[in-house]
Amino acid sequence: MDVVCVGNLNYDISFHVARLPDLHEKMRCEEASFSCGGSAGNTACWLGSLGLTTGMVGAVGEDPLGDIQLQDLASYHVSTENVIRTGTTGIAVILVEGEAKRMIKFTGANQHIKIDASIRDAQHIHVSSSPRTVVQDLISMCRDAPLTLSWDPQELLFPELVPHVDYVFLNEDDLKREVKTDSLEKAADILAARCLIVTKNGGGCSILTDEIIDVPSFGYTARDSTGAGDAFDAGFISGLLTQHILKECGILGTATSSIKVQHQGARGGICSRDDLNAFLNHHGLSLTL
Repeated sequence: MDVVCVGNLNYDISFHVARLPDLHEKMRCEEASFSCGGSAGNTACWLGSLGLTTGMVGAVGEDPLGDIQLQDLASYHVSTENVIRTGTTGIAVILVEGEAKRMIKFTGANQHIKIDASIRDAQHIHVSSSPRTVVQDLISMCRDAPLTLSWDPQELLFPELVPHVDYVFLNEDDLKREVKTDSLEKAADILAARCLIVTKNGGGCSILTDEIIDVPSFGYTARDSTGAGDAFDAGFISGLLTQHILKECGILGTATSSIKVQHQGARGGICSRDDLNAFLNHHGLSLTL
């Protein structure tokens, strides 16, 4: 495998609303979407579609939603031999209000993820929104093997683990909540990150290592931002694995997230390598994946 993704596999129920309902208010929406989701699963599907040999470590239920999830992963060329089946598939209910969203998750089978030693054969491991024990196990595994590790903690950030991970992805809202500073330099110092990639509202990112690398937005207004961070992670990782420099990885991540936000659903807009290169060319960039 080029890359193995570790983390949640959910079934998403999304309601697209003009505003959020008030307390005890019942309201109707004109649009709803039903699709497979889960952060790590979304990233895996992007990576598989972009032409990288990709595996998934996760868990789904012994139910029809589990069947649907496995079929969807396979359609994007993602190996599911390390996806176990137990209990009930995880579910996410999402209220989408343009670029903003609110989400409620039912963990379900996701709490039963098991790490198999066979994933050491990958070049890179990506873990997303996972419990402390899972992240710790992966850090230990990568410490003893010649492979790199990236982590998108989302709501499950454990600051003491950050220094042990090669690449950490955070959106600017989560960063401010967790570190309580608007200064990217201070945030990177507080977290002691090797490489901190901060995705910005409206697109673009800042990459913090020994210097700060800023990548601008492509300027698209989001139709649905669900899964945009997962798409970004996939674009960035695909750049790493094809020997691009960090700024180019940031551009690739910004491009995949820009494509994603123009489509509904967590996996809407997933494209091929040729389609991504065409998008970059359309924007006057000679960069290709």
